[in-house]
Amino acid sequence: MVNIVIIGFQVKNIESKSFTGPDVVKHQKNININFDINIRNPTLVVQNTPFGEKQIIRLEYALSINYLNPNIGYIRFEGSTDYFQDADLEALHKQWTAGSAPPAVQNEVANTMVSNLSPLALTISKTLGLPPAVPLPAINFQGKQKKTEEPTYYHG
Repeated sequence: MVNIVIIGFQVKNIESKSFTGPDVVKHQKNININFDINIRNPTLVVQNTPFGEKQIIRLEYALSINYLNPNIGYIRFEGSTDYFQDADLEALHKQWTAGSAPPAVQNEVANTMVSNLSPLALTISKTLGLPPAVPLPAINFQGKQKKTEEPTYYHG
C-alpha cells in the first residue's frame, strides 16, 4: 500500500457572488447545489518537508460550488496542494500528465480540499444569504425513543 501524505494546502483565490437577495432564496423550494472539482497541472518540486528535503507533487485545484435551478450564486476557490508519497513520484507524475491519475491520489486530494474549504464555504454562503454549501447535521432529540424503565441521568 502506498502512503499518501498531504503536506501543504493553499488557497490563492476566492470568488463568490449572490445573484439574489436572502428573501428570494427563502422562498425557493428546491435549489440544486453542484460541486465541481478540478485538479490539474501536476508539478514535481523539491521541498523541505516534515520528512526532510523530498520530491513532492504540487497540484493546482479549483473547487466551484454552484447554486442552480434557479441560478442564485456561486462560490469558487482556487489554490494548490502538495503531497508526498513513499513511491516513485516521477512515474506517478508521468501517469498523471498522461491523463490517468490514480483514484486513490485524486480522492485524497479532493477530500482534503473539501474538508479544508467546507467551513469557509459555510461562512461565505451565510454571509451572502445563500443556503449552506454543505449539508448541516440535523439534531433530533425526539427521534430516539427511550424505554420507560431506562433512568434519565440528565437533569437540566
